[in-house]
Amino acid sequence: MTTITSETIIDTEEHFRIFAGPGAGKTHWLVNHMRHVLHTSKKLGTTKKIACITYTNIAVETIVKRLQFGADRIEVSTIHGFLYSNVIKPFIGNIADEFGFNVVKMDGHEEHRPSRSKIVQWLNQSPGAQRLRNPYTINQLTSLPYYIPGLVNWLATIDYKLYGDDINIFADNRQAYYYPANGDRRNFGSATCLNILTPELFLYKKLFWGRGILHHEDILFFSYILLRRYPFIVEVLKTKYPYFFVDEFQDTSPIQSRILNMIGENGTITGIIGDQAQSIYSFQGADPAHFTDYQLQGLKDYRIIDNRRSTNEIVGVLNHVRPDMDQRPLRDVPGDRCTLLIGNYRLASEYTRNICGENLTILSWDNLTARELRTQMTADRPETNLIEEMSSFDNSDRRNALISSLRAVEFAREKRFKEAMKEMQFNYRHVVNKNDRKAMALQGLSRLLSNFEEFKDRSFFEFYSHVRTNISTNFPAATRGKAKEFYDNYTYQQISVCLRIDDEKSPSKTIHKSKGDEFDNVLVVLKKEEHCDFLINQTLHKEEHRIFYVAVSRARERLFISVPTLEEDKLRQIEHLFEVNNL
Repeated sequence: MTTITSETIIDTEEHFRIFAGPGAGKTHWLVNHMRHVLHTSKKLGTTKKIACITYTNIAVETIVKRLQFGADRIEVSTIHGFLYSNVIKPFIGNIADEFGFNVVKMDGHEEHRPSRSKIVQWLNQSPGAQRLRNPYTINQLTSLPYYIPGLVNWLATIDYKLYGDDINIFADNRQAYYYPANGDRRNFGSATCLNILTPELFLYKKLFWGRGILHHEDILFFSYILLRRYPFIVEVLKTKYPYFFVDEFQDTSPIQSRILNMIGENGTITGIIGDQAQSIYSFQGADPAHFTDYQLQGLKDYRIIDNRRSTNEIVGVLNHVRPDMDQRPLRDVPGDRCTLLIGNYRLASEYTRNICGENLTILSWDNLTARELRTQMTADRPETNLIEEMSSFDNSDRRNALISSLRAVEFAREKRFKEAMKEMQFNYRHVVNKNDRKAMALQGLSRLLSNFEEFKDRSFFEFYSHVRTNISTNFPAATRGKAKEFYDNYTYQQISVCLRIDDEKSPSKTIHKSKGDEFDNVLVVLKKEEHCDFLINQTLHKEEHRIFYVAVSRARERLFISVPTLEEDKLRQIEHLFEVNNL
C-alpha cells in the first residue's frame, strides 16, 4: 500500500482505493483528483461526465461547494439520487407492467408509511391471506383495534435482501408486535401469520406502485433488477460516466455494493474512498468488509495518514483510540486541552454553551437525546420513544395524520419549509390536482403555525384538536380509551422530542447524521459509563466504539466529552488526554 498526502496526484486512468482516516482531507483529495481528470482526460470529450457518489446530502453539498468550477461536468449525488435519475426514470418502463408500476404518475421517491386503509385493502386482496386462521383471520386482523398497529410496525420495516444473485423482499418479524387489551406486548405468530403474509408483501407494494409511488428502498430494488436484466443500461452508464468515484464506501449496503460493482466491472474507471474504522451503518447492512475486501482487476491501494482538520490535542486523542493509524496533525496547532465532563449531560450542555456560545455542536448516539438538547425542552423528558409507543395502539390513519402534521410544524419552526410542505401534503394525498394539494397543505400549515402558542406547552390532545379542526377529519375521533388517555397524559413537547427527523444542519444531532461534516467545537454525549470504553480498549472492532470514534473526530478546535460517571481505574488510564471537570 502506498502512502500519499491529500495533495498527491495519481494516474487518472487507474482503479483506486483510498484508505483515509477522519479529517484526512479525502474530500479535498477527491475534489482535486476530479479537477485533474477534467483537465487531462481524453475520455470525457464535451458531453461525458464524472459520477461522484457520496453517502449524505450534507456531503454532496460540501463537494459541490468545493468544486467551484466544472460542476456541470461532474454529477455529485447520493446513490439513491444517482440511480433514480440515471436508471429508474429512463428505464423503469421496461419492467413497469411486470410489477404493476404506474410510470405516468411517478414523481420522485418518499418514505414508506403504512396506513390502515392500505393494510385492509392488501389483506382483502391477498390470495394467501385467505389461509389465515384464528386468532389471525382477515376479519380479526382488520377489526380488532390492536392488530393494525402491530401490522404497521411490521410493514414499516419492509426492505430487500440479496440471496446469491436474487433479490427478495422481507420484513423484520422482530418488529411485528402489538399490545392487546391487557397491555402485555405480544408478537404475531410466525407460522400462523407472518410466514403466510410474507409471500404477499410484493402485492402490498403494488398498491403503491400502481399509483406511481416509489419508496426509498424501492430505488435499490428496481435498479438492481434493471441492471441485472438489461446489460445495455450498464453500457449506457459507462458511456455517459467513464469515471465513477464513490466516497464513504464503507457505508454501502450489500445491494448498493453489488450495484456499484456491476457498474465498475464494465470498463468504467472506478475509485473508492473510505475507512473501515468509520463504518457505523450495520443496521442498514453496511459492513467494513465491503470496503476492505473490494476486488477489481488492476485496483491500486493508497492511504492518507494526514489529519487536516483537528488540533494536535484532538489528534492525540484519535491516535490513542486507534493505534493502527498514527495520524499526522497537518495544521500543527497545539489547541486547547480536550475536556472530560463527569456528571449530568444537561449540565455538560450548559457548561459547554457558556464557553462556546452558539458555535457548539452536540453529538449524541440516540435521536431522543439529540432532539432533547436541540429543543432545550423544559418538560420532563420521556424515558421511551412515545411515537413508537403510539404505533402500538393508535389508529394508524389518525397517527399518520398527527405525525405528518407534527413533523411539518417542527420543520417549519426550523425554517425548512420545503420539508414542512412535503410532510403536510401527506394529509392531502386524496386531492388529485397537485397545485390544489399544495395550496391546501400551505393553508393547513399556516393555520397550525399561527396557533402554535396555543398548543406548544399544553397536552398533545390540544394539538390533536387543532389538527382535527384545521387539517383533517378523515380519521376516527379520540373521545375515550387508550389514545385519549395518552394524548391527555403527554405534552406536545414530550411527543415532538421523540420525532426522528433529518437533523444534518442542526447544532444538536445524532452521530450518524454528523458523518461527512466537521465542527469547530464538539460536545460528545455518552449516556453510560461503559460508552467510555472506546477510549480505553483501543480497538475499533465493535461498531459501538467506531460510532464514538466518528463523533470525537468531527471536532476542529475544541472537544468535550460528557459521561455520567467514571470509575477511578478507568479515569487513570485516560486522564493524561483530558482536563477533567466534575460537574
